[in-house]
Amino acid sequence: MLGHVGMREVKVWVQTLSPATVRVAYTQSSSNTPNWSIPTQTKASEANTATITLDSVEPGLTYSYQIEVDGNLVTNKHSFTTPAFYHGRMPAPDLRIVIGGAHYQTEDGFEPPYQILGNNYRIFTSILKAKPELMIWTGNTAHLRQSDWSSQSGYYKRYTRARSTPQLQPLLASIPHYATWSSAEYSVNNDGKYYSHRGQAEKSFKAFWPKSVEVSQLEGIPTRLRRADVDFFLLDVRSNRDDLPNSNRKAAILGSTQIEWLRQELVSSTATFKLIIAGTPVLNPADTPTNLSYASEEQTQLLEMLRTEKIAGVLFISGGKYHGELTRLVHISSYNLYDISVGPLTANPKQVDELNYFRMPGTNTVERQFTLIDFTGEEENRQLTLRVMNVEGNELWKRTITSKQLQPAN
Repeated sequence: MLGHVGMREVKVWVQTLSPATVRVAYTQSSSNTPNWSIPTQTKASEANTATITLDSVEPGLTYSYQIEVDGNLVTNKHSFTTPAFYHGRMPAPDLRIVIGGAHYQTEDGFEPPYQILGNNYRIFTSILKAKPELMIWTGNTAHLRQSDWSSQSGYYKRYTRARSTPQLQPLLASIPHYATWSSAEYSVNNDGKYYSHRGQAEKSFKAFWPKSVEVSQLEGIPTRLRRADVDFFLLDVRSNRDDLPNSNRKAAILGSTQIEWLRQELVSSTATFKLIIAGTPVLNPADTPTNLSYASEEQTQLLEMLRTEKIAGVLFISGGKYHGELTRLVHISSYNLYDISVGPLTANPKQVDELNYFRMPGTNTVERQFTLIDFTGEEENRQLTLRVMNVEGNELWKRTITSKQLQPAN
């Protein structure tokens, strides 16, 4: 799997069947001489996974790459293209990304009788045909069961099963992938900071989802990245979660430290669009633990911060749900905020069981889906277009939001 693809460094994630020495050979398209990564040893204690750094790359170039295991090239050639260094030279390039929700890979001997909890894996082929430049996973990327959550090896086996979906392999190797988590790959309940197996959950997630940058001052898995004129902020809704408060404390989902980190990053961001990705809806007003509104003081703190700091260009993207919808929060003293909740990729869709009175008409989708977002337009008139697609890659609904609509009031 391609991890973060930067201008001068690329991450490649691999998993071997047993401990092995792994290298990556990568060649710039106009050259016949390959570069080699430093040999990396995969370990059974980390599910035989490794993240390999390719540091001999330059901006705006295409490279082919192959994986070598114990001295043998074991994969076909794949390719990646590094982002162009456009800053201060030309307008921001157009960008297409894909957003995915819950992924469930079935496994013989572990499924409940007379139920099929995952299907339609051809959706990954439809995503690849849409030619996105990167993919964001919004959580529930591997669904734990009672057999999995009590041991580190159980976590690893479930992650391995999800990652090994045959139809997913070409997509993993072709574009960079980034992820945050929700509830299903953390535990079998809506657990948080006091969860006994939290260490195992975090170690497993980090083994299978390399981050673009390690945020050293924060616990858990938050990270960020930049592509074209879009900043992405991936939040952690598990490590600070305390949704069983008592009389001495309020419910928490993000934690004040993470909100302050987000504030500092947003204030300093020069991006036209700022995408905030979380494994739970941020704007959905329904008072349930699966929404940020359950931690009402945190939600108020976050929204007030956006208003007082006059942060432009914000779009929320959320996972953790098994249906899709677009939520709009109308602001009198600032611009309207939008939160697109992404429905499941391969897990079973579920009917809406909560009242979201901010849902935009025509956006409720109860089927397997993925979301394409196109960032296009001239420098002073940029826009983003949301398109929700079904398993076959056909459009279910579409909305366009201009950068001028995401400007704070004077």
